Amino acid sequence: MPTAWRGMKYRVPRLAGLRLIAAAIVIGLFAVGCGSTVEGVPERASGQEGLFNPCTDIPDSVIEEVGLDPSTELIDIDGVEQPGWKMCMWKSTWYFFTIMSTKYTLDDVRSNSDYTKFDESIIADRVGLWFQRESDETIDGCYLAFAASQGSVWLNIEADAGTPHQGSTCGLVESFALQLVSSLPR
Repeated sequence: MPTAWRGMKYRVPRLAGLRLIAAAIVIGLFAVGCGSTVEGVPERASGQEGLFNPCTDIPDSVIEEVGLDPSTELIDIDGVEQPGWKMCMWKSTWYFFTIMSTKYTLDDVRSNSDYTKFDESIIADRVGLWFQRESDETIDGCYLAFAASQGSVWLNIEADAGTPHQGSTCGLVESFALQLVSSLPR
């Protein structure tokens, strides 16, 4: 998280973490353009076709089984589709858990200078790529990505700003990955 964000105050403290997460996702995303439009009739953002949709393709019962509350689900960034991405986020007591589906490959992730500390490990029977945002000095967030035929699927935990960590963000990502890997596309 950029240092400038650490001291920011919000009128609704509960939303502070959500706003920071949304901003971090926007900053961390690859160069994306605006969705195309047709005069008077909006179209879906380009690059959405064929992407795994974590909000609809993972049943609420599975989300409950991993310990998350489906009623806290947030779609995309404030409900706005991002070209080349499908995102779904769930809120817990001290963190946000997000699954992001994208057309970008693991090689694209490795070559993106916004990310660092790459490492690979086996999760169930799949190779996962661990990484963090270059700007995340306090390890408030942790990413794990898996290759998929469409590009990749990312799992991310971001600590809610101002709320004490109750565990390791990377440890939580690993726990969720072990429980959800069978629900993710290959």
